[in-house]
Amino acid sequence: MRSFPVSQRLVVLSLLAVALPLGGCSFSLPRWQPEQMQPQSRQWQARLPHDGSQVALLGWWKQFDDPVLPLLIDTANASHPTLQRALAAIKEARATTQQRQSDLLPRIDGSVSSQRVGDRSDTKPGSINTAYPEALNTNSGLDAKWELDLFGGLRQAQTAAEARLSGRRHAWHEARISLSAEVAGKYLQYRACRQLWRLNQNEADSRQESAQLTEIAVQAGLQAPTELHLAQARQQEALSALSAQEALCAQSVKSLVTLSGLEEATLLKLLDDPSDRLPQPATFEVRSLPADLLTQRPDLAVLEQDVIASIADMGQADANRLPRLTLSGTIALNALQTSHAVIATQPWALGPQLALPLLDGGARQARVEEAAARHEQAVARYQAAVRSAVEEVESALVTLESARVRLQAAQATVEHQHSLLVSQQQWQQQGGISRLSLEEFRRTLLAAQRSEVTLQRERVQAWITLYKSLGGGWQVDQQDPASASLPSQQRDEP
Repeated sequence: MRSFPVSQRLVVLSLLAVALPLGGCSFSLPRWQPEQMQPQSRQWQARLPHDGSQVALLGWWKQFDDPVLPLLIDTANASHPTLQRALAAIKEARATTQQRQSDLLPRIDGSVSSQRVGDRSDTKPGSINTAYPEALNTNSGLDAKWELDLFGGLRQAQTAAEARLSGRRHAWHEARISLSAEVAGKYLQYRACRQLWRLNQNEADSRQESAQLTEIAVQAGLQAPTELHLAQARQQEALSALSAQEALCAQSVKSLVTLSGLEEATLLKLLDDPSDRLPQPATFEVRSLPADLLTQRPDLAVLEQDVIASIADMGQADANRLPRLTLSGTIALNALQTSHAVIATQPWALGPQLALPLLDGGARQARVEEAAARHEQAVARYQAAVRSAVEEVESALVTLESARVRLQAAQATVEHQHSLLVSQQQWQQQGGISRLSLEEFRRTLLAAQRSEVTLQRERVQAWITLYKSLGGGWQVDQQDPASASLPSQQRDEP
């Protein structure tokens, strides 16, 4: 092995002696301690559902007593652009991470060239002919370069890229949970809309019956003509409400088409159910505490990775203020071939290169301060998201309890109104009341039934919202389903 002259080794040691003391100018990076960001409340303040069971939130949709809902959710997850965009973001972040990893390794480039050269210049009479004959000039070589990561800037860049890759994976799960909840909400809205449409249809039929009975009474002189006008006006109002309800149902179908990507005709076949029964979820216990949200919600995990990446960005910006040492080398083979001879050379070069930041007008220091400010923003966003997450769970619990209480009252009202209608029907058959009065009792029952359907929908929607606000069964170490759609060599690891 060939040794370097003493003078060259002294140069290298001198460069290191200049560079290393400058490393003392770097500042210490903040440590990320998520346990200090926990919610102030140690327990949920809202009343917890007492009728829930210990079911797993992961795969919760399959525990609904409705086969159509899981099918719609799976279809939406397979083709919705939101998830495709999130998957593309994972690929982009992975490529960036690979680039940052390669920056830590030596880089070798090769080059090959071949040129035919010559000199066809004319010479004056009596002068010496200096024209060169034609020749073939061939050059090949290798260039190697390796930046030594003296102050950790390259590794900090790699850490930031890895954190952002992890964040993109968590964002995929966040998008999946949000999309599933949105599909479930629209499906629930459609089923409730169809039930309300049937009740409105019964209301319109009852109003038509009342208008016909009123017309007969007016013709018989038993009621004033104004009563007929009033009955007909209410009949038109009922028809208008029926048309508006039908439009809402059609809009729900359009929304489901957009979310699922299915053809409308195919979707309508799936939705064809004469009962239009509302999907009933498997109720679950809320066994977690507010602090557990930090590891249950993918959106908080995304913001946490942003904080970690911002710390690494600070380290990279600080390292860029300091000297950079690069080892570079070149070896080449040059050959000049003429008709008379071949001239070959093998030049090489090897040595360090030290870049010393001297004067930049404070630009590098400003970049460090800029990175520090971005870190403060990332921490603030994380803190705000933690508070919002707790609020979402508390609000969902309040809504769920309120819907439960009001639904019980509405169901009791429906039972009483139904019993009252049955008794009035018997009384009307005995001539105790008129058919007009009986229709009034019927419409009172219909109003109570509409209220019951609305509260049933609100209760199921509250369970869906609670499921989403608790993280949808997501866990930090959960295997990434997004990797299933990637080539085997590019799949995400958990």
